[in-house]
Amino acid sequence: MERFDKLLEKDIEGYQGEHSRLIGQAPALYRLMSRLLGDPALPRSMWKLVIAAIAYFIMPKDVIPEEIHGPKGYVDDIFLCALVADRVREATGSDEILMRNWGGDLPVVPLIQEIITSEKDLVGDEGEAILRCVGFDELVESP
Repeated sequence: MERFDKLLEKDIEGYQGEHSRLIGQAPALYRLMSRLLGDPALPRSMWKLVIAAIAYFIMPKDVIPEEIHGPKGYVDDIFLCALVADRVREATGSDEILMRNWGGDLPVVPLIQEIITSEKDLVGDEGEAILRCVGFDELVESP
């Protein structure tokens, strides 16, 4: 069976449409989430969020489905990964865990910030629906 990140690479290969530069980072963001689970420095309180981001990539019917939108349908997946990565960064108080587990071709911290600040352009008014879909509020542990 082929690894999911390799399937993502095939699915977005050659995509030159809207947000193609960010969508091209989808496999690397998926790998980041997967690698974070194996990092002993990941706070236990972040496990559920990271698992939710991985699961959202795999969900056949998400808020902006690839089945309908093609590769552009990964904008919600990368948006959720960026939010989770930012929460991990906040929880650890450092960029180090993200940089250590990153394998993409763009610098990870600026990429995450770009995705988060581009929320409206990427996912329109669907940001809250994406978070509700994974139960984001319930997964975030209060201090």
